Amino acid sequence: MRFFKNKLAIVTVIISFALIITVAFTAKGRTRPTAFESIIGSAINPVQKVFFKTGEFFKNTFSTLFELKNMKKENEALKEENTKLREENRRLYQMALENKRLSELLEFKESNPQYKYIGAGITGKDPGNWFDIFTIDKGTKSGIEVNDSVITGQGLVGRVIEVSPNYSKVMAIIDERSSISIIVNRTRDTGIVSGNVNSELIAVMPLESDIIKGDDIITSDFSTFHKGLYIGKVESVEKQERKLQKLVKIKTSVDFKRLEEVFVIKNVNALD
Repeated sequence: MRFFKNKLAIVTVIISFALIITVAFTAKGRTRPTAFESIIGSAINPVQKVFFKTGEFFKNTFSTLFELKNMKKENEALKEENTKLREENRRLYQMALENKRLSELLEFKESNPQYKYIGAGITGKDPGNWFDIFTIDKGTKSGIEVNDSVITGQGLVGRVIEVSPNYSKVMAIIDERSSISIIVNRTRDTGIVSGNVNSELIAVMPLESDIIKGDDIITSDFSTFHKGLYIGKVESVEKQERKLQKLVKIKTSVDFKRLEEVFVIKNVNALD
């Protein structure tokens, strides 16, 4: 045992001496290593290479993990910002639609000063119908009566059929029970328009009527509605020779699937 201890001590001394000599020669600015240094370097280089690559691996790994963590935070921030922007766009879009509706109403009001306007919101619809019958949040307390005309800035919506103190029911012109006396605005020809089961407007006109696709249709004096309210445009005209009539399909000016608020109109004298 003493022999091995002595041998280990001798080897340690020799290696230390060799390293001191190596450092001394290196400090003198030599450009080439000695044969001994080459041997030592060759022995150490593979180990050094392993440690270097291992260090680089862990450094790159931790760096990548750190970058991924930052990317995740940035991604979450971008998602939150995107959600806010979408909500803002939705709000601005709704404001633009509301401004459009109010502008249309203002234009209608300026062109029709003979009416008083009672604004109302739609609060419900009858099951099984798509805005053929719907409820509004104004009633007798607001001065609303049965058969009052209901409009938007785009045109005629329907008429009041039932009234309570705080709410009313409205029948849309596309309801199959609705029937309106109409005039072709271009020619002043008259007819009757009704809704059908497909929520469309179909008018029956005399065979000799001068009516073509694109004609504007309004309410007549003989209607329960106020005269001159805009209904829509003619989409198609079908001659029925045997019945001596024309069957006219009319596209309503009002989008009934997107109704949110309406206006009940009354003659100025009716509220005096």
